[in-house]
Amino acid sequence: MRRLLGFFLLLGLALAQKGYYPHALGMRWVYSSGEVQTFTEVRELAGAEVWMLEHRYKDGATMTEALAFNDRGVWVFAVISGGETLTYDPPLQLYPKPPLRTGLRWGGTTRLRGQALKVEAEVLGLSGVEVKAGRYNAFRIRSKLAAAGGSESVVDLYFVPGVGVVRYATADGGVIDLVEFAR
Repeated sequence: MRRLLGFFLLLGLALAQKGYYPHALGMRWVYSSGEVQTFTEVRELAGAEVWMLEHRYKDGATMTEALAFNDRGVWVFAVISGGETLTYDPPLQLYPKPPLRTGLRWGGTTRLRGQALKVEAEVLGLSGVEVKAGRYNAFRIRSKLAAAGGSESVVDLYFVPGVGVVRYATADGGVIDLVEFAR
């Protein structure tokens, strides 16, 4: 009986982690900026299965990210914009393997268009967040992106397991909230 219970507990944990970083065809997020993100297809890129996350902006522009989900986390392989595919070398870690916890840090260095980029991220803690799409307890993740030329951007992401990012907040006080989420 204990073995059977243990098996179902492990199976439950595995299934919970699979949905931790949500991805399914047709899954869609609508943000207060007018941006709509949708998983449109799955394809192979550089020997990996990647999920294509399309970003549509209110001005009609689009950009697509090629994301891989595996037991080590979520990785960005490439960005497609204006018909051009820009590949990260090596792929860039977007999120570490689950679960997230306060104090967890990750990051790395990659090259995009020959330019070195350094990313550092840290889970600062849990925060209650109320957006049009609902009320959540979200992990507040501070993400820093630095280019070789010295430019740096800092964004706080409010991430909810099973839902995704419910708020983006910039250092200058800008906020973009989740308005609608559809599985």
